[in-house]
Amino acid sequence: MSSSFSGSSETATTTPITTKIITIADLNNLKKDRTILIAGFPGPGLVGSISTSYIIDKLEMYQIAFVESHYISPGVIFIDGKLRHPFRLYANKEGNVCVLVCEAPIMMDGIHFVLDAVMDWAMKNSIEEVMVLDGIPVQGIPDSDRKTVILASENMEQNTNEENKVTDNEVKKDNGRETESALDDGSNPQSNFNRKAIEDSTKKYTTFIGGIAGGLLSACLSNQIPCAAILIPSSSGIPDPEGASLLIESFNNFMKDNKLKIETSQLREQGQKLKKQLEQIIKAEQEQRATGGGGPEDGNVPSHRLMYG
Repeated sequence: MSSSFSGSSETATTTPITTKIITIADLNNLKKDRTILIAGFPGPGLVGSISTSYIIDKLEMYQIAFVESHYISPGVIFIDGKLRHPFRLYANKEGNVCVLVCEAPIMMDGIHFVLDAVMDWAMKNSIEEVMVLDGIPVQGIPDSDRKTVILASENMEQNTNEENKVTDNEVKKDNGRETESALDDGSNPQSNFNRKAIEDSTKKYTTFIGGIAGGLLSACLSNQIPCAAILIPSSSGIPDPEGASLLIESFNNFMKDNKLKIETSQLREQGQKLKKQLEQIIKAEQEQRATGGGGPEDGNVPSHRLMYG
């Protein structure tokens, strides 16, 4: 007698795990081989997410695509009066800048699949260079004199160093005066970035950048796309608009196109207010501990709980 369940294991299907980028706007205005991709992720201080969101706002960018994947934590973001996907791509009207912003966790075992989709999109759309904005985790409130660190790939430096190789036939003269093509201001028709910004970060660092930010840089290296990272020390678990403003100021120094340079006073003001509030909270907590104020076990509230709890 045949069983009604026979073969049920053979007919069972498993939903395939997919990752794809869905385009929702015309990409024809992207400048082929001249478009840069700026990426920010929710790392220490959320500086990557804050800075990229600020850039999107100030450059009046519009959404062109989103990443859909089973590896991205389910959810939506409500922003600018609309529900949006948490992993989005934006472009400016001129088509020379794209921004990648991710505001949801990605499963560790799926980061490679998500980045493969991003790289495939970037190469199909002739992204010329990639810039990652991120934080370096530190404990407590970062020093007031903290500096950004710029780390660039070898081919990024080669691209930008080409601007110094001006041969005699490239130097044009008009009545004994050199034209703009012979300027030594760090401009390079093959790169969107200013070489001097890389040179200014002269220290030699040995470090490891992990997570999706490091994965994106690694994918760029594998696909020979020039890339760089601007990093700033920042506290984990505390939004850091001041750190984001420092990233953008370094970004401004990095960009050759003055139209892409962004004023940061609004972010700096927010950062100063937040820092004062945190200092007041920490001072009050220290005073409470000094007087034996209540804590869950010994009358004290551990400072790390305030910072990272």
